[in-house]
Amino acid sequence: MAKNDKQHKLFGLIGKNISYSFSRAHFSKKFKQEGLENHQYVNFDLQDISVFTELIKEHQVTGFNVTIPYKETIIPYLHKLNKKAKKIGAVNTIKVTKKKKLIGYNTDEYGFWKYLK
Repeated sequence: MAKNDKQHKLFGLIGKNISYSFSRAHFSKKFKQEGLENHQYVNFDLQDISVFTELIKEHQVTGFNVTIPYKETIIPYLHKLNKKAKKIGAVNTIKVTKKKKLIGYNTDEYGFWKYLK
């Protein structure tokens, strides 16, 4: 077992009709490359954002990526937003803290500007 692979961690993508997404394959490969074979990334294909509450209760998730159509509608389910996400009014990343608090971030702006450079 690799040094960083001591504890199973679950990550996932929240979206609707997301079978097309390459995220699961991408992160599974990345976990393997980093010696984190015990980590898992899954698609949470939600037909309605209201089931997010049940998802949180049923799964011990460390973090999420969020895609369309839930980048805005996920906000009321979060405990806190960082400054960028609040300014933009959308979330694409959620961190679950040790105290089970959900913090929303938006990394799209950073990625956009990095792409332009």
